[in-house]
Amino acid sequence: MRARDLIRSAARGVRPRRVRSWLTAASFAAGTAAAIALFAITGGAREELLHELRALGADLLAVRTVGKVNANDPAALTFADAVAVRESFPFVREVAPVRQVEASVLLPDERISVEVIGTTSDYFSLRRLRFTRGRPFSREEADAGAAVCVVGEATERRLAAFGEVYGALVKVGASWCRVIGTLGTEASSGAGLGSVGGQGGRELYLPITTTLRRDLSDRQEVREILLRVAGGVEPESAAPVILRALARRHDGQHPFEILTARDLLEQQRRARGLLDALLAAVAVLALGLGGVGLAALSWQAVAARTREIAIRRAIGASRGEVLAQFVAEGLLLAAGGGLSGAFAGGVGSAVVARLEGWPWTLAPGHVAIVCAVAIGVGLAATIVPARSAALLDPVVALRLDA
Repeated sequence: MRARDLIRSAARGVRPRRVRSWLTAASFAAGTAAAIALFAITGGAREELLHELRALGADLLAVRTVGKVNANDPAALTFADAVAVRESFPFVREVAPVRQVEASVLLPDERISVEVIGTTSDYFSLRRLRFTRGRPFSREEADAGAAVCVVGEATERRLAAFGEVYGALVKVGASWCRVIGTLGTEASSGAGLGSVGGQGGRELYLPITTTLRRDLSDRQEVREILLRVAGGVEPESAAPVILRALARRHDGQHPFEILTARDLLEQQRRARGLLDALLAAVAVLALGLGGVGLAALSWQAVAARTREIAIRRAIGASRGEVLAQFVAEGLLLAAGGGLSGAFAGGVGSAVVARLEGWPWTLAPGHVAIVCAVAIGVGLAATIVPARSAALLDPVVALRLDA
């Protein structure tokens, strides 16, 4: 029997059980759709992590506060700690303490909420932020607490409704500052080391000394300290040395952690593990249900078509042809459901990823693997019933049917 005739015969065979056939194919479609979405989202996440690692640089470290600190407890990480790290370790090239403060910018007819990030001039090079206009504030401006600021893309867009932003004076809280730089969209969207804030460009950057009380500047808390080590120094080796030095400054306690770029990206990968596990569970469950349903459908077909099998065998059909007939019917449902599910999973995950801003990458090899698994499950589910049909004795089968 030719392949075309076999497919036509398989299509005629599944037609009388149309509802159960559609439900079985739908199970395979759901399983492959979930698997394709899993590959697409995790593949995109992997590419994004690698991109961020290359963008951040492997020589970047971040010291961050951890745990809930009571208001009466001493500061977990201070501006003085950042100064000490810069002065104590020759292998540290750049240091940027970071403070985060909610504030508002006064406009002619409203106030807009912004996220003020107090930091030093090194912050912009450490984060490798891209300027669309202007420049970061200099080290001298940062040390002196100059009345200058840099705005994120969303903040600039809000301010632009009332005139030119670059070079303008804006009132942040109770103080005035001049905008000397504006950041691009890419600079405000990442979630890597030093991504304190991350409010889609709603940031406004000030010299950190501007955000500190003059009488308590050394002891005031900072959210994190970013630093870059010199070339040839392994960040993984430098991290425990810096951590021990900071712990000694806090009487042996260290309510903070120090992360390398790889550490943080690994944390992000684990955070997405729940979604990956959920999609994997849906894929396995749906394909398993599809396999069970297909096996039951095949056994039902063999029992209902005993007379047809006997007549075919009596007029000369070989056992191999009977076996191929029932296997083809199962594979038709598995392959049809698998291919439609692969298409739906690819399109659906791409749409969701675009709407949510997630990365999306799908390799053709992954599509082939998922479809092959679906077809394999279909083959495993139908081979035993098909073999039972092929081994039926025509005389015994006609007697039983009578």
